[in-house]
Amino acid sequence: MIDIKKYFSNGLKTSIQMKDNGSFSHNGPWKQVYTDTQVASWHSGEFSSAEFTISIDFNTLQKEIIKCIVCNSADYASLTVIGRSNLGTNLAELSVTANSSYVDLLINPADAAYSGAKFIHTAQYFRNQNPLTP
Repeated sequence: MIDIKKYFSNGLKTSIQMKDNGSFSHNGPWKQVYTDTQVASWHSGEFSSAEFTISIDFNTLQKEIIKCIVCNSADYASLTVIGRSNLGTNLAELSVTANSSYVDLLINPADAAYSGAKFIHTAQYFRNQNPLTP
C-alpha cells in the first residue's frame, strides 16, 4: 500500500504541497481520435470553466500536446487553445458545444490521415459560484 503522506504535505493557504518536487505521470486509458470524439462532458449547472491537457500520439514520429481552457454558461461555451506543441504537424483540432444541459469538448483529426490517433487527457474543473439562469 502506498503511503501518500510520503509524497504530500500541507501547503500554504490550505493547499496541498508535493514533497521533493514530485510530479504526476499519465497513461490512459486512451481513446482514439475520430470525427467529433468526445474528450469530456459535464453538466452546465455544475461547472463554469475547465482546463484540459490533451496528449495525442499517432505514431513514434507524430505526437502533439494541446492545453486549452473552456468557459461556459447555461447554453454557450467558449474554447481557447492556450498552447500546443508537436513534432511538426497539427494532429487534432478541438471544439466545444453547449446546450441547456451539457457541455461537450470534442476532438477531430486535423487531417483524415490522422484518424485513429490515440489520446489521453487531464482535466481541472471549476464549480459555478452562482446558479445558472437561462
